[in-house]
Amino acid sequence: MKRWVWLLALSLALPAGADDKKKDEKKKDEKKPAAGAVAPSDLLKQADEKTAAGDVDGALELLRKAQGIEATAGEASLRLGRALEAKYDLDVAIDAYRVAGEKLGGSAKGEALGRMAILQDARGMADATATAQAASAADPGGPWPTIAMSRLRAREGKGDEAVDLAQKAAAAGGGAAASTALGYAQMARGDMAAAEAEPLLQKVIESAPGAVDAYKEMARVKMALNRASDAVGDASIAAAMAENDPDAQRLAIEVKAAKALESLGQGQGAIAVQDLTALRDQNPELAEVRLALAKALVAQRQADAAIVELQKAADLDPKNAETLYQLGYVNLVLKGNPAGAVGPLEKAVALDPGNANYRTNLGAALNGQKQYDRAIAELGKVTASPGYNRAEAWIYLGQAYVGAKRYKEAVPALEKATAIAPNSDQAYATLGWAYFGLKDADNFKKAAGKARSLGYKEPTLLQYLGRIEAGEPIK
Repeated sequence: MKRWVWLLALSLALPAGADDKKKDEKKKDEKKPAAGAVAPSDLLKQADEKTAAGDVDGALELLRKAQGIEATAGEASLRLGRALEAKYDLDVAIDAYRVAGEKLGGSAKGEALGRMAILQDARGMADATATAQAASAADPGGPWPTIAMSRLRAREGKGDEAVDLAQKAAAAGGGAAASTALGYAQMARGDMAAAEAEPLLQKVIESAPGAVDAYKEMARVKMALNRASDAVGDASIAAAMAENDPDAQRLAIEVKAAKALESLGQGQGAIAVQDLTALRDQNPELAEVRLALAKALVAQRQADAAIVELQKAADLDPKNAETLYQLGYVNLVLKGNPAGAVGPLEKAVALDPGNANYRTNLGAALNGQKQYDRAIAELGKVTASPGYNRAEAWIYLGQAYVGAKRYKEAVPALEKATAIAPNSDQAYATLGWAYFGLKDADNFKKAAGKARSLGYKEPTLLQYLGRIEAGEPIK
């Protein structure tokens, strides 16, 4: 990050015992600007005039001069930060706000640190938390510190607190920045879907067309709504306005990758692979592009190539749960390799423990490794989660119980599965094995017979079914 060197004027004290009158005259002279020089306050005034006239570069030059004068260093730094932020020179703006925060007090200090925290948060900098807290301490209840704290709480998943802070900031005159913070907070709280976020962000963009954050968030919202093509424009605008913002540049590439994936839904998998391969070659260190390419390769059933991309993506970004899940899924489903699936799926679940899909597939992989007790524990968490109404976890849970020879416990799990998915031959087949383990011939014939009628082809079950239908008892 760039650093400014701040020039401070040093006062030279007269030797002890000098005449008091001379001291007073020297102090008086120090307050007067040198002949032909501009007073510090006039520098700030002239900078305002140049800004109003559209001469931003001229204003920046004057503000930098005012920075070097102790009397105006704080105010000049705050104004410089605002001007640099408007030009999207965010790294240097952060530095300017840092100096302003050191020089100023009260609400001005709170604004400087609050703005700094928001920029740090947008850049993903770890210092954002401490800066937001310092801003709040400097000016409790001020709009900029409150916005910064709202964004911090949203990042922490404290949606209720984030919404309350954003609303307070808006009431305190936080403007477009407060509206954007409210959008983040509402989504963090989970009470605003992407479809609801879109009109709110549109209002922010209309009222503050230079709000880079709003364009970035709009692009992300449109991607969440599976409208990557529509997101291209917003991401491109953000990238153009914020040339020095890596997040904006990265987002523009991610949107291109998402747009390429849209080809899959149009039956153009080969085109998606071609476009994403080119994008990967241009951005080999971007994990999101490799993840997108892997998804396209999976759709084309190119498992080995997909695994190569997913492993590289996981190396580049080991905290991306989706990448780890996809790596586990490809190993489990396409390669039939549960041993290779367990590790990535465990990591995905650890990163996103509330994701039922990740945990369900982990349970399936554990079944494949005959780790039935662990599978039962993982799948039990899924089926016990509020609102879970899919058949997969119930089927895998039944399989785990059957594998562990806990046949009696398997029956209710599999009956639940068949109630949810009455056309699942796998659910009925596993239910048949549960009744077989219980030596219940009548129910075995019903369940296995239903599986057969649904197209189940596994020969062992069908052979036993034929023998038992012929009158042979279950031994």
